[in-house]
Amino acid sequence: MEKENFNVKISNKIVEILDRDMEIFNQKNRNSMINKIILTYLKIKNEDDVQEKIFNDIKKIDINISEEKEKKIKEIIRKNLYGTLKIKKGNSKLINFHLNKKTFQECKSLGENLNYFDTEFFRVIFEWYSLKAKYEREQILFYEEMAIIKEAIDKKYELEFKVKDNNAKLLKITNSYPFGIFESKDENYNYLVTADNNGNIYSTRISNIMDLTLIRKVFSVNKEVQEEAKKRIKNRYYGMGNIVKCKIEFTEAGYRIYKVIFHLRPKPIEEDGKNRILIFNEPEDSLFFYFRQFGENIKILEPESLKQKLKTFYKKALESYEKN
Repeated sequence: MEKENFNVKISNKIVEILDRDMEIFNQKNRNSMINKIILTYLKIKNEDDVQEKIFNDIKKIDINISEEKEKKIKEIIRKNLYGTLKIKKGNSKLINFHLNKKTFQECKSLGENLNYFDTEFFRVIFEWYSLKAKYEREQILFYEEMAIIKEAIDKKYELEFKVKDNNAKLLKITNSYPFGIFESKDENYNYLVTADNNGNIYSTRISNIMDLTLIRKVFSVNKEVQEEAKKRIKNRYYGMGNIVKCKIEFTEAGYRIYKVIFHLRPKPIEEDGKNRILIFNEPEDSLFFYFRQFGENIKILEPESLKQKLKTFYKKALESYEKN
């Protein structure tokens, strides 16, 4: 019997991952996100599905497997895979979701020989998703956008998209020339490296990109911009703005904090451990976003522009508190 609404029992851990990803990857709601996960799985399952990998290994032993025998083997593999996903009593939640038309039709088209509409099938998809690294989960949720970006990179086409600035104001980015995608150093997010028609280079998180459009117009930039973009990708520099040389003096507490906060932590090119002075060569925005959490525990020695940015940031915070 065909149906579009489902109730699936999954572990609390998977529910937590889904809810957290919905927020950090800017998803509209859980139902929309679940449809993206299912649809992406169905599109790449032959490459990433454990069931297919096991069957292909069996085919290496016996290449003359009949179509009828193939169906039976896959059903046995499937039952054994699903049987390993034990849901402990008291450690699970029932989630409800509705398949949109696109996902429903995709499931239906693949469900002739196997039941693609049972709860165990969907439970396996959720398990598959939850076991991925965070940056891989972002790629799953933005599978269609990633395909557009990769085509643009391969064919040197322009892109247009919208993104929010630091003040949550929506900006439309036009004449954007894509060069590549990299995973952040902590493997949490994917960043698209682009240049504009003035040669400015940006690294934009994939999940922050909205209304992405492929402009089938070939772009060209000078060699200097190309080399700078390649450098960003190789060194995995995130953020906007020019790459600057930055010298920072740490308090003893600040130096300890730097050693334990790994998320988007810049790597120094020089280190004077005795005087707790580190020198970095990174985009100014990425340095600002990382070090603004250090407060009185650091002192920017150079550049002056970063020092002023932090002073303005702390001044606004103080003014906000003084109002109350």
